[in-house]
Amino acid sequence: MGLLVDGRWVDKWYEADEKGRFVRPSTKFHDEVKEGTEFAPEAGRYHLYVSYACPWAHRTLIMRKLKGLEDAISLSVVDPFMGEQGWMFSDYPDAVRDTVSNVDYLHQVYTRARPHYTGRVTVPVLWDKQKHTIVNNESREILRMFDKNFNAVAAHPERDYCPDDLRDEVERTLDEIYNPINNGVYRTGFAETQAAYEEALTELFAALDHWEEVLGSRRYLCGDRITEADWAMFTT
Repeated sequence: MGLLVDGRWVDKWYEADEKGRFVRPSTKFHDEVKEGTEFAPEAGRYHLYVSYACPWAHRTLIMRKLKGLEDAISLSVVDPFMGEQGWMFSDYPDAVRDTVSNVDYLHQVYTRARPHYTGRVTVPVLWDKQKHTIVNNESREILRMFDKNFNAVAAHPERDYCPDDLRDEVERTLDEIYNPINNGVYRTGFAETQAAYEEALTELFAALDHWEEVLGSRRYLCGDRITEADWAMFTT
């Protein structure tokens, strides 16, 4: 595990807070593919970098499939095992080499976008082949873009996993499951003290119990229709 510091790869584990809690660094690319912006939703223009070992990447893969964006958005899959320089591309079964930047490590994709980038090198990554840069590396935002903003080039534009009448409920649910569940498994696994571990574990199972109770009275997290929130929960 490592990160880039001013464009150079450094072998460094995550830093915990003063109580030994895992602290997830914020993602740093937050542009949006949207009509009327410099990042127009065009078929063949964008490339998605993922890992099959990463739950955050899974949700974007699922939405890409559900919306029928496989022909519109190309794909690279890193090796499931991190090397000394983090996520890498190889000939490992099910891995798909980088055919856009033609590099061996994902951190080289990041420095191609920002030569002096400082931060973690994570998946998913949405790359713009036209501008040769990273558009976004925040899974929740990529999930929404695939769901709502690529309909003009999607095989299934009729599928909507955040309908207007449920948008507030979907957003609230995504917020509520993020820290205790989606991030909670990392807070538990990467805790550096027993107290931090027990705190994260308690919150994780309390949240799971809560949503199990919710699903005891309705089919999906936000009602009678499957939404982005369900796919975010499913890919924890």
